[in-house]
Amino acid sequence: MVTRRRAICIGIDEYEGDGRLNLCVADATEMADYLRQPEYGFDVDLLVNQEANLPNIRRALLSVMNEDLEFFLFYFSGHGMVTDLDAFLVTVDFQPLAEGISLADLARYTERISERTQNCLTILDCCHSGAGQFGEGRRLITPEEVDRGLPARTESRSLLAACRPEQVAIEDSRYGHGLFTYMLLQGLSGDAADPQGNITVGGLSEFVDRNLESAGAEQIAVMKGDFAGRVIVGSGFSPISTNRLPEYEKKRIVAQGKQFLEDYTSQLVNHPEDWRKYGHKNASLLLPRTLRWFENRRREHKDLRTDAEFSQLYAAVTNRVKQLAEIDLGTDVNEGEVVRRIGGGGFGTVYEVACPDGTKLAYKVYHPTQYGDAEKKSLFSRGYKAMQQLDHPRVIKVKGYTDAPIGFFMEYVDGPNFRDLPNIIEDPVEILRFLLLTAETIAHAHSRPVIHRDIKPENILAEYRADDNTWIPYLTDFDLAWFDQATQVTKQAWGNLSYSAPEQMANPRSAAAHSARVDIYAFAQLAFFAVTGSDPIPVGRADNGRLLQEKLNSWPVGAAARKFMSWYDRCSQSDPYERYSNFRATMDELAGVEVMIRGASSTKVTLRGALNEIAFALSGFGAAGEVDAAGGAFYSTSGRTSIVLSANNLHSSAGEDVFDLEARLSLDRITIEGNSSNERKRATINSRMDEVIRSMVGVKRKPGNQGSFETFVSVSGVQCGYDGIQRARLVLTHVIEAIERT
Repeated sequence: MVTRRRAICIGIDEYEGDGRLNLCVADATEMADYLRQPEYGFDVDLLVNQEANLPNIRRALLSVMNEDLEFFLFYFSGHGMVTDLDAFLVTVDFQPLAEGISLADLARYTERISERTQNCLTILDCCHSGAGQFGEGRRLITPEEVDRGLPARTESRSLLAACRPEQVAIEDSRYGHGLFTYMLLQGLSGDAADPQGNITVGGLSEFVDRNLESAGAEQIAVMKGDFAGRVIVGSGFSPISTNRLPEYEKKRIVAQGKQFLEDYTSQLVNHPEDWRKYGHKNASLLLPRTLRWFENRRREHKDLRTDAEFSQLYAAVTNRVKQLAEIDLGTDVNEGEVVRRIGGGGFGTVYEVACPDGTKLAYKVYHPTQYGDAEKKSLFSRGYKAMQQLDHPRVIKVKGYTDAPIGFFMEYVDGPNFRDLPNIIEDPVEILRFLLLTAETIAHAHSRPVIHRDIKPENILAEYRADDNTWIPYLTDFDLAWFDQATQVTKQAWGNLSYSAPEQMANPRSAAAHSARVDIYAFAQLAFFAVTGSDPIPVGRADNGRLLQEKLNSWPVGAAARKFMSWYDRCSQSDPYERYSNFRATMDELAGVEVMIRGASSTKVTLRGALNEIAFALSGFGAAGEVDAAGGAFYSTSGRTSIVLSANNLHSSAGEDVFDLEARLSLDRITIEGNSSNERKRATINSRMDEVIRSMVGVKRKPGNQGSFETFVSVSGVQCGYDGIQRARLVLTHVIEAIERT
């Protein structure tokens, strides 16, 4: 039986000139995320911006055309255009007389695909430019042209378009999506489920129509297609009944709710000492079951949400959850005894927990006064999920989530946050070392990809290493994080004014506010704090620049100070597209500043010193200074890639020692997502590495044959100085990132 499902999701923001859009990539990316979930089970080809050119789209359609499928879905968010000859979905490589993929061509592809596919669904949200024009003498595509170009001829082919012919599709930054796509995603999240827990094409269309009308939108979605029965897009959701509950059934549910609440209350203890010793812990174990029962009933039967008696019971349950968030010192919780209040922030209070085995954990508990803020609660939970995805040794690890109270346990770091360090680090080399170690954790998060969105001194914990008199940074607090599996963009402007990017505060729903560039901006402000000891002035680039320049005047290398100033200025641009394009490039430029200072302070570097500097760049303190010319083995900072460095052909050139560097890189286990064979996964990794080193002079790669994955990367003519160290570092960090990317 054919069960495989394929989808192509396309989103384009980066059109040239006035044609640029803002939210289409967010539309397509989140659409792809939903379709990949188990309830839908689609294999998704996601093409955004420069990837969404005409050859790539045709290539993706051709690959689908040759498969036997149960369901095919095509989604497009971008510009639509009509010429005298045809209607087009405008691709990123738009040119006059080559506007993109025509609806006639798309219809031909879809018809061929439908010969071997049971169900085909085309979804178009392509009037995002509003009432404006894209290209001289051309008008926007409308569903009228869509209807002509993509006829739905059988029950297995259907079309869902964003608006009627006389209307335009609305792009609203408050939603972080086109309005049509926002409603579509709400339906896909489960809100369009039927009483059997299925989401059908017809039900999804009805849900979008109903919600566009409720929102007062001057936009009506267009659905075309005749179905012989229901076409199920997704299944396994909580059933939602649109029918009113009979009075006797409502009374039965209310009586059952009362009994649940009485059973819970009867097991509570009132004596303060008993409550701290075992009452709080027992309540935390008992209450989640009751809470889930109430939430499931509210979801299944919408009219219960407005029923006064049921709502009163539900409020009583949530009040008991809030009471559990008020934790006294000496209280036993799931993992141990609460011994100290560490601190708090905008989302919760953090406690130190002493575990029975003598170890310590931190317990972050959501603020009980903000239980009514649904978005903030969702962000708190999302922060936990973001931290779950990361395995860098200097990203705080989470240990378990609790529903009553809402909170989670995490790794305990014995040290202050960066703001509370006893003394601001003053040596420029140590400042840059601390910042680069911090940057490494952010780059790791981005490789997953997780965008932190709240980088500031309070969210960098510091642990002191007495053996080398060094502070080591740890990245924490991902409450505002954004990642591929997140199901909703941030609606409100959360963040610290001194560190949050302008687009994050002014337009929190936009795609730009959820991009890597917000972390680039915030990291630059963290660097400002590290150098000056004070917070930057919000949107005060001129004042910040003067103070920073005053502090940089004391740096020993003027060229390095000027390079740092230029780096900070670019990272702090108000327009996110004028900053560095990705965090790795940001980090590489800052590393170049460190190289300039170190190079000026050291006249000569030995071979062993050079190898250990390269090892430190790849592993932090993991290499422990044990690398020499004969070799040295250690792991990358993530702990995933085993690295062996060796030096050959040491000789002198122009009075400086030069050597050839070889790095053996291997993985014990390949963790690329998907069910393909190890051979396919190895081919994917090799392709990524080859793409990285293609433009690098003097760099070669040869495959190995040991274990799950092995390769050798050689860098010829490496100088025993900080320019050579920087060159080797850039090569190997980029290659390792290509290996470890999931």
